[in-house]
Amino acid sequence: MANTLATSQKYLDLILELFKKGSVTARLDSESMQYDNADAKIVKVLKVQTTGMGDYSKNTGYPVGSITTAWTPFELTVDRGAKFLLDRIDDDEVLGLTIGKAAQVFTDYHMIPELDAYRLNRYYSGAGKKQTETLTASNVMAAIDAAASYLNEKDVPENGRILYVNQNLESIIRAALPRQWSSDAVVNTRITGYNGMEIVYVPSKRMQTIIELKSGANDEWGFEADAASKAINFILLEPKSIVQASKTAKGKFISADTNPNLDSNEFHFRVFHDAFVIEELKDGVYASVAA
Repeated sequence: MANTLATSQKYLDLILELFKKGSVTARLDSESMQYDNADAKIVKVLKVQTTGMGDYSKNTGYPVGSITTAWTPFELTVDRGAKFLLDRIDDDEVLGLTIGKAAQVFTDYHMIPELDAYRLNRYYSGAGKKQTETLTASNVMAAIDAAASYLNEKDVPENGRILYVNQNLESIIRAALPRQWSSDAVVNTRITGYNGMEIVYVPSKRMQTIIELKSGANDEWGFEADAASKAINFILLEPKSIVQASKTAKGKFISADTNPNLDSNEFHFRVFHDAFVIEELKDGVYASVAA
């Protein structure tokens, strides 16, 4: 079964790569971060502060400022996973293909939507400004402009801002920005940027104010919007306002030949993660919510 194990593990190791490529939030995984060796639940993010400027003196030179650094702890709270059983299959190649397909389906249809929905919900929850409004073609661009103005007034850097937009608003945004086209054979009407902000369209199921993570008990899996949830129209954010981390145990494969309990192959996957808006930088996140 050596070839089976190697082939299956190869597919399992692709799960994180598939997630990075397909997720709309994976790009915000924090870089200035370290894990606490004493507590696996804690991640620490480096915060740096400096004093401002003072008067330069011809006699004494520069006024002496200060730099303050601190590793601020954040506790990860979301621990999710799944185990799949596959009846013994003698053909190693078929087993590898089965595991590979299962990993692809699990990642694309379950893992990516859930992690994105949870993280976007956390961005919304920690936003410095929440605006409730009904958006139409006549006011949607004004609403986005208001969000950008809010960040500008709070001295939030303009470079690198991301505008996460509910997929349901894409046609409204297109209608709000009419354009003329030539007789080209191929036309792309998708608007992917606006005033220097990258636009990322998100399926509406992932843009909710309240979500529930299912436990897996009673055959209830994944996540769903709570009955009291409202749709999030859009979230405008500056990435440095977010702390986001995942400690992921790589997928495991147990072959039927070595499985002590069942005559089945097993595929395990687990992800331990969380996302936060930094309190001091919350004005770098603006959320518009459907009325």
